[in-house]
Amino acid sequence: MRYLIFVCFICLLGCNPFPKKDAHPEVPLLSNLLKDKTKFKKIVGMDGLSDILVLKSDRLLLTPNNSNLPFKIIDVNNKLVIEKKFDWKLPFYVDRAGNLYFDRAKYYFPDYNKSEPFKTVVVQDSLDKKSENLQNLTDSLRWKAVDKYEISLLKQYGLRKCENSIENTAGCDVFKIINNTLVVRQTALFKNEFEKTKTYVPKFDEDVLIGWKNGKLPSPDYLAYYQFGDLKFKCDDMTHPTTLEIAGKKYLHLPSDGLYQIL
Repeated sequence: MRYLIFVCFICLLGCNPFPKKDAHPEVPLLSNLLKDKTKFKKIVGMDGLSDILVLKSDRLLLTPNNSNLPFKIIDVNNKLVIEKKFDWKLPFYVDRAGNLYFDRAKYYFPDYNKSEPFKTVVVQDSLDKKSENLQNLTDSLRWKAVDKYEISLLKQYGLRKCENSIENTAGCDVFKIINNTLVVRQTALFKNEFEKTKTYVPKFDEDVLIGWKNGKLPSPDYLAYYQFGDLKFKCDDMTHPTTLEIAGKKYLHLPSDGLYQIL
């Protein structure tokens, strides 16, 4: 029994589950630092949003987190360019020229006032619909008919059936304009060809376990230490701060809090 307790104690030490003190008490919390209007200017928060993406001409696409809400495109001064609801069951696509494709229509950059119907094909939806229309057939005959239909459908767009799609997801995925048709063969129905890369803010020290959060199962609460330039801050390790450049200026993006200009 004593041996078992000793082994458990050694395992606990190895896992290092005991909270420690803040390794850098002199470094400000990010939540406090963001209140300093000499260092940061808030551009947009995350209320009702799932993401903030940078588009052509340094505009921002605000994607909603609820199908009842519209998407918005604004500039960095918060001027609204377009605001519309869209069908989440259909693809949403932004091409390299800045044009938008949603609800089976194309909206032209830059002001999106001009639009026209645009053919959209979601391969899996087409296959499901074909299968539903063949319910009178046996399973084997219906499978063969759908398989033949898939080959014919894909041939129109220079595509072939993708074998082992689970193992070769990247090679099987298609989301692009082919023969003046938006063709989608993948699970995700959103794609932005113009998205700017966000850079993770580097850490200047290791994360520190400062406590445990209560719940059905206790979860560790870590404090992470970040630095970009001369600016240091600390925050929850799940904050995942990133930086990006828009119109020649630096911005801080926080998935849970929004976009801030770094002054």
